[in-house]
Amino acid sequence: MKAVIITIFLCFASVLAFGQKPIKTVYKIRAKDSTLIVTYQGKAHKLAITEKIDAAKITDTDILFADRKDGFTYLIVNVSGWSKAKQDDRQCGAGVESNLLWIKLNPAWKITEIKSAHYQLCWSSIDADDGYKINGNLLNVEFNNFRDNVRVKLTYNAELSELGFQILETKLKEN
Repeated sequence: MKAVIITIFLCFASVLAFGQKPIKTVYKIRAKDSTLIVTYQGKAHKLAITEKIDAAKITDTDILFADRKDGFTYLIVNVSGWSKAKQDDRQCGAGVESNLLWIKLNPAWKITEIKSAHYQLCWSSIDADDGYKINGNLLNVEFNNFRDNVRVKLTYNAELSELGFQILETKLKEN
């Protein structure tokens, strides 16, 4: 009897596991120069993001959330890369620039709206304590923007993808 219950449980668990579609298998992303190439259902789509990122050379891209709602596709993408196109031993020569992008795409995969939040910038003294954190459908990142003298709390709720980022800024305390 115990073996039957365990077998039923394992069968049920495997059906649940195989029924899910992780973002990584449905969407694929890579960077070419300052363009993101997102592949969805076997079709590649080019997204020009040049003016929305701070990295001189993109080295890492990840789709953190993807949602389709009311005919639009919403993506949350992490883009990181070198501060300079060629690394060296001078200011920010080994630095990293990181942005979170909220991208709203129409059915033809054209960008209708894009918002960028930089959370790690060598050139502008913006520093995320521990990077971003994802807990279920929520993304959170906190960072100090020393250039503007503010502490920034950015949140994103994947259940409300159409709202984009929610940002709260508070003045940094002076020493």
